[in-house]
Amino acid sequence: MLQMLFDGTGDLCGHLARCDGGPRSISARYRLLFEHAFTLDASGFVLVHNHPSGIPWPSARDVASTRALAAMARATELEFLDHVVVGGRSAVSMRRAGLML
Repeated sequence: MLQMLFDGTGDLCGHLARCDGGPRSISARYRLLFEHAFTLDASGFVLVHNHPSGIPWPSARDVASTRALAAMARATELEFLDHVVVGGRSAVSMRRAGLML
């Protein structure tokens, strides 16, 4: 998983790459994602992760995790801009697909 962090002007101010998870799900420590954002004084972030299956459609677990992260981001005044799932040569924006709420 890749977390890209943005400042208040929309400029990239940092990133965090994690290689946790397996072929069917990702594993991320939410606390680490938020601590990194706070350390860099980021205003928002985008998550990107890969589906080794080649199918980019987010799983039910992806959707549930994204919604939990979105709630935490709102509570901490961070903007969760998007979660993009890559599979093969395609990608799905969860925001554009209406899955982030």
